[in-house]
Amino acid sequence: MEKHHFMHACREGGRPLEQALQTLHADYGPALLREGWLALRDGEAARDLLQDTLIKIWQRCSSYRGDSELFPWLRQVLRRSAIDRLRRQRPEVPLQDEHGDWLPEAEAALRDGPGATAGPEQAVSDGQLEAVYRRCAARFAAEHPQAAEVIRWITEDDLEPAQVAELLQRSPGATREYISQCRKKARVCFDAWYRLASRRDPS
Repeated sequence: MEKHHFMHACREGGRPLEQALQTLHADYGPALLREGWLALRDGEAARDLLQDTLIKIWQRCSSYRGDSELFPWLRQVLRRSAIDRLRRQRPEVPLQDEHGDWLPEAEAALRDGPGATAGPEQAVSDGQLEAVYRRCAARFAAEHPQAAEVIRWITEDDLEPAQVAELLQRSPGATREYISQCRKKARVCFDAWYRLASRRDPS
């Protein structure tokens, strides 16, 4: 759907808007559903998120000014909804205390994570490394879903901190600090993978 058609339907309301939303669902639904699944890792939750997003688009269509193409705007609405769900789903657990010292649980994870006792003489295959990476990624997504989603925005979608700040509705300074905390959480969850990768057989 062309954005000027969507803007016209928003101004008209009623049946034209209803048809426009049906077209949006047909054109962008699969891509938005995939985005929802990547954020929530649950098919049913992703479908619910897509429906919630379409409702919000219907409610907020007058706020779309055509400054960007339609899909980036739709994806931004969905991402904000996903972050809201992740915040309600599980509170973020800090890794450091108010003095910046690692909490005992984080230190234990770094010290005793999977693979910590394996000897350096063990060569690591690509398959082993991939399997451990997937387990670490699943742990990160399960323990810190919002942080995992933010890291995905940065690493896969190349979002800048200012764009992340807009999605999180935080100040730039608070967002920089939050991204730093997300990276620390990722390092703890991916510790086993880092250890294996560091002794991977180069041959």
